[in-house]
Amino acid sequence: MLKYLLIGVLVIWLLYSPLLKRMRQLRRDHPASRPATRPSPPPAAQVEDMVACAHCGVHLPASEACLDAAQRPYCCAAHRDAGPSAH
Repeated sequence: MLKYLLIGVLVIWLLYSPLLKRMRQLRRDHPASRPATRPSPPPAAQVEDMVACAHCGVHLPASEACLDAAQRPYCCAAHRDAGPSAH
């Protein structure tokens, strides 16, 4: 009984395998499955100057820095109010 089951599975596999291969080939060759144009590359990141906080030394983008009257950069208003570090 087991040998008939194994022979049946083998016959089904021999019939099904070429059919699957043909379906994969058709899907790969079908023009609708290909994108019409290549996707555009992501935009280049803008380069920005980094500055160090005059109080704690943390580096941050210049556009995010809090400046004091002497134009020294700080990472936050609390450090700007505390003034430059005594290091």
